[in-house]
Amino acid sequence: MKRRTKTDFGEFLVAEIRQAGMSQEEFYNAVGIKKPYFYNLLTASPPPIDLQNRMLDVLDRVTGADKERKRKFYDLAAAGRNEIPADIAKLITGHPLELDKIRDTLTTLLAVQG
Repeated sequence: MKRRTKTDFGEFLVAEIRQAGMSQEEFYNAVGIKKPYFYNLLTASPPPIDLQNRMLDVLDRVTGADKERKRKFYDLAAAGRNEIPADIAKLITGHPLELDKIRDTLTTLLAVQG
């Protein structure tokens, strides 16, 4: 049986679970997903935002909140799903009256970078 290679997100998640002192089974049970789906998430597309948040909640309960873990987790999941990171998407959708300011700020930042 050929093993599938973990994605960058999958590698990161496994390392975080290990660092939390949990087995993978304890983790996916705490998150409320089944084993086949969990292993698919490690080797294929990362989970949708609601499941990303549940996963982070489990890790935060076990090890405490970690701002850097959350950023990397969201960034890797977004890259694997070809989406905007969940925390940034929440900021954008939570402030619809500020969309022009967001556009202007990003345009300015990108122009400065060249």
